[in-house]
Amino acid sequence: MTFDQRVTPVGRTRLVHEVTDHLRTLIITGALAPGQLLLQTELSEQLGVSRTPLREAFRVLEREGFVRVSNGNNTLEVVDLSPSDMVSLYEIREVIDGLAARLAAEHGINAREHKQLTEMVNRITRATKPFSPGERATAHADLHSRIAELSRNPHVIAQIPMIRLSSQMLARRLQSLADEAPEVTEDMIERGADDHQGVVDAIAAGNAKLAEQIARGHIRKTMHSPLLVAASVAD
Repeated sequence: MTFDQRVTPVGRTRLVHEVTDHLRTLIITGALAPGQLLLQTELSEQLGVSRTPLREAFRVLEREGFVRVSNGNNTLEVVDLSPSDMVSLYEIREVIDGLAARLAAEHGINAREHKQLTEMVNRITRATKPFSPGERATAHADLHSRIAELSRNPHVIAQIPMIRLSSQMLARRLQSLADEAPEVTEDMIERGADDHQGVVDAIAAGNAKLAEQIARGHIRKTMHSPLLVAASVAD
């Protein structure tokens, strides 16, 4: 018996995943700045990987919206989303996240799925003290994306790349705010934690109305928070 050569070896799949996660974290934390060109030769040497997994990681990040084609289709650059761009995305997020939470509650979740959501909430908490922007951003995006999956609605699920992009790109602003106004940031994070636990509890209880209410409120708080309001006015 022989395997189809088109099947990707497990080892390479894991490597691509690790490279993608690492590059995504570098973008979120600003180590790879907005507008910065991603040069394969340079990054390949810095990361100690061949160009093949790096190119595959680039494709994933391009689909997610973190990078885009630049310089006449020859290179990729890190995307720079303005505060106004972020507000536009979060206006859509309010509807999508609210719908996802409501549908997840209506369909119901089993004990394994409830445990999974709870662990995601705990991951966000663990990445908060001490504050780890990259880890928190990934955990935060994972939670919102998983709720979208649990909606069982293919059109909601199709919005997961947008959910992940907006959640993780916002981490840049959260990190900057944490440096400038740590008390404000801590208060926002605590309120967000209450919302995350609240929406998970409402979904588990099958309370669709409450789940949607908390989810939409959570997104509105972000849109009207110092993360976006002052910056979008100046944008």
